[in-house]
This record gives sequence, C-alpha cells and structure tokens, in this order.
Amino acid sequence: MRKGNALLRLCLTLLACCLLPRAARAQEREPLEVYQARRAALQEKLGDGLLILLGNEEPSGSEAFFRFRQESNFYYLTGYDGPGAILVLAPPLPSSHSNSSAESSSLPREILFLPRRDPQQEKWKGPQLDPADPAAAAQTGFAVIKEAESFENELRRYAAAYRVVYTLLPDPHGFQVQRALEKERVEPLRAVFPSADMRDARKAIARLRQVKSETELELIRRAVDCTEGSLQAAAKELKPGLFEYEIAALIEYTFKRTGCLWPSFDPIIASGPRSTILHYDRNTARMESGELVVMDVVGEYSRYAADITRTLPVNGHFTPRQREIYEIVLGAQKAAMKAIRPGVKLSALQKIAYNYINSRGKDRHGERLGKYFTHGLSHHVGLDVHDLAEPSAELQPNMVITVEPGIYLPEENLGVRIEDMVLVTKTGGVVLTEKLPREVAEVESWMKR
Repeated sequence: MRKGNALLRLCLTLLACCLLPRAARAQEREPLEVYQARRAALQEKLGDGLLILLGNEEPSGSEAFFRFRQESNFYYLTGYDGPGAILVLAPPLPSSHSNSSAESSSLPREILFLPRRDPQQEKWKGPQLDPADPAAAAQTGFAVIKEAESFENELRRYAAAYRVVYTLLPDPHGFQVQRALEKERVEPLRAVFPSADMRDARKAIARLRQVKSETELELIRRAVDCTEGSLQAAAKELKPGLFEYEIAALIEYTFKRTGCLWPSFDPIIASGPRSTILHYDRNTARMESGELVVMDVVGEYSRYAADITRTLPVNGHFTPRQREIYEIVLGAQKAAMKAIRPGVKLSALQKIAYNYINSRGKDRHGERLGKYFTHGLSHHVGLDVHDLAEPSAELQPNMVITVEPGIYLPEENLGVRIEDMVLVTKTGGVVLTEKLPREVAEVESWMKR
C-alpha cells in the first residue's frame, strides 16, 4: 500500500506538471559562421598540416535501441549531425614547399564528404542531405561537398602535397572501445599517407573547445535551466518510501519536457549506503527516512551539457552528523570557488578543497577526512559533460568548469557531494547553477511541504 500511494503521488505530480505553461524550446544549432570561424582558427593552430576528421557512423543494430550521436570534435567544427560524414581541412602550403605548394594551391581548402542518398534507407529513417544538391552548401556552410564514397580517391590528390597529417589518434586515456575505433579509423589514412608524419589533432582542438563562445554559453545556460528544473521537481517529490527509479523517472520526464531531450548520462540517485558509490547507476533501492540521497543530474540541450549534484535528506531534515559532513563539503566548495580566476589551474583548486576537508572533522576512528575525498574536484563542461580540455591549462575567461567536492564514509553509510557549474570571468567566477539551494537551512526549507 505504501508503494501504491507513492506511485499515485508521483502520477499526480506529473499531471500537475502537464498543466503548467510549457518551457520547452526547439533544438538549436549555432550559426554557420561560428563553425567556419572555428575551422579557420584550427587551421591557424595546425600550420601547414592537413586535417582529416571522420564523423561517427550509424550504430549497428536497430535504431530503436541505438541512438546516433555525432563525434563531438566533428560536430564542434561542422555543426553537422548526420552519420558517415568526413571533414578535410587543407591549409595553403608555404612557398618554401615549392612543388607541393603549387600542387596544393589548386585543391579545395575545405571539403565536407557526405554519404550519397539511399532511397531504401530513407524509407526507414527519413530524408538525408544529398551531397549533389546545390542547396547543401547553404545548409552546411561548406562551399565544396562531395560524396563520401569518393573520399579515398580525393584524398590521394592531397597525399603528394602534405607531409603532416592531423587526425584523432587513439587516446591513451580513452575507453577501450573508443581507442579501438580511433585505431580502426587511422589505419586507412596511414595507407594513403605512408610517409606522412601522422599527428594527433586533439590537443589543438582542446585549446579551442575549452574556451566557450557566447553562443555556446547560451546553450549551456539552457541545459542548466533544464537540469535545475528537474532537481527542483525531484526535491519537491522526494520522501521516504519512494524508490530511486521513481525520482530518476521524474527527472528524465522534466528534462524532455523542458527541451533537454537526452541526459549526458543516466541520473545517479544514490540513497543511504549507495551515496558512497561515486557512479552508482542501479537506482533500484527504496529510500528510507534518515538517509541522504545524492542526485547527480546531467541534462543536455542541443548537444551542450549541464552537470549538477545535490545531496538531500530523504525526510527533509539533516541529522547532526549529516549536517556536519555536509557543511564541511559545502565549505570546501566555497573555498575553491573563491579562488577561481584566470591564471589558476584546476590542480590548485583541488588542493584548496582537499586541505579544507582534511583540516575539519574526523571519521569514527578520529582520523582526518581528506582520504574520503576520492575524486577530482573539477572538470570542463560543454559538448561533453567531461569536456575536452588541456588538464594542466590555466583558467581563462569563458571556460566553464564544475566544482564538486565530496566526502564518502562507507562505514557510516554516508556520502555527500555538492556540484555546481562556474563560468570563469576576467575577475573571478560566476556560478551558473545558483538557483538551487546549497545552505543547510535553505535545503530544508526548500523540501518543506
């Protein structure tokens, strides 16, 4: 009966949400001029090297189970969101290359390769852009568009002129599947350019991606709006007896209703002892009175992510021990945020947060709490929730980072994490996720019914 009542309350909440004015927006893309400017900036960074980027292919298996997602670096430079595309950027070679310079001058500087239309596939997946259609240039911002099937032959025209080729080489820090895919993509390029110096373009692209444009910031703010709204809905509904998946369902419903069609990853709703598991993803447990619940929520609007975490008492009130740990985590976050400004490195912020936690409070055995802060404090956010960036780079204006200290005490079934997003400015940092309460009294008031 308890579960039935909880489900009824959840259904009534969803019905009430349906009666509210809709805040959803259409999915957006930045202006074509923005992507063109990025390609020009990247060519300047790469010098006289040829850039070849392969977009993602349609995933194997039924489209009912596998959603296509464009490779993020490819999307950042093109804005093109269809499968099977390829980008080639060919900067002019200096006159010192003599014959190569003359040969390269007749080649297109930018080519977008697209798969030719497949009428049979279009019956299942809808119309696709035709590379032979003159209107494709206006839709993509590329003056030269060719069929992907001609890619290898076209590439051989560049092979004699360019001695340096940039692409995405296998990332030693990436997932195994990602490394295998990148290796598979590089091998055919090596066959066409057997004597070329093959270099990784990732670092040069990272230097661009880590500093956000104004149009990117607007999309990130909209992702923040969706994510804040989902957490507000969750906090209003949260009560003992609900299952974690019920709150996760409400969060995902709110995402989609307000324009965040996909989460960057499934919501983490980790209550009680599960709050000490950093990436808990089962969301199957019943939440009990006296427990805390860590809600790590990542909405995505028009490909751009937000990343926010709140730790809430399931019954609306912190116990004295929960309050103690929560306020230490919050204090560490405030100390790190206060230090944010151009020129500071993420490693310095990490040290500030760690030292704050390690100098306050003790575990059950009288030992310091620093060892229970077991993850990084910050990461960049953008097209990916853990966005491409140079880890050792100094902060610059228009970078967007998270600040997310945590303490995880498995022996006490007690985990706390507070995560907010901060925009680096010329003079410091601005919290983008300020609508959600963080102070203990504010959180308890927020959850009152």
